[in-house]
Amino acid sequence: MNSSSEKNKVERKKHDDKIKYLYFSRYLMVRYCVVIFLFANLFWLLILVQYKKLLGIILSGILTLFSCIAAIEQLTKMYNHKSDEPITRIYFWIQIVANTFLIFCLFLPFKLQIFPFITSTSSNYFMIAILLVGILLAYFCERRIHNIIIGKDKYLNAIETVIKDK
Repeated sequence: MNSSSEKNKVERKKHDDKIKYLYFSRYLMVRYCVVIFLFANLFWLLILVQYKKLLGIILSGILTLFSCIAAIEQLTKMYNHKSDEPITRIYFWIQIVANTFLIFCLFLPFKLQIFPFITSTSSNYFMIAILLVGILLAYFCERRIHNIIIGKDKYLNAIETVIKDK
């Protein structure tokens, strides 16, 4: 009898862990994108610190801080099964607005305060491409979170199936 109850405990724990990891996996793409933005903003900040460009340091520092906060929210998803991620959603919109602003800054005289390493037209276009990819990535992640909130993600069916299979 003791063996049977231990076996049931182990099975129950496996079942609960499977559900927990499925909920956590719903945000896998979002989590990776937050980390990509975190490191991109951090590297940009480190470059600007070397160039001693205060305006760029402030802007990249703020974006790095926001991406850190969003990354912390992502870590809580292992133990929190709520669908919404308000901080991460706000962060992605901030990143979209910032990237759009940065694209316009590439054509303004103070661009060297923000991008001191952009010295040619071809590097200008390359930076525009990177910023546009960032806008698309942030938008797709925001849409992913939206689909999770309204229950239109592929993981939800898997989670419901596992819950029913108790």
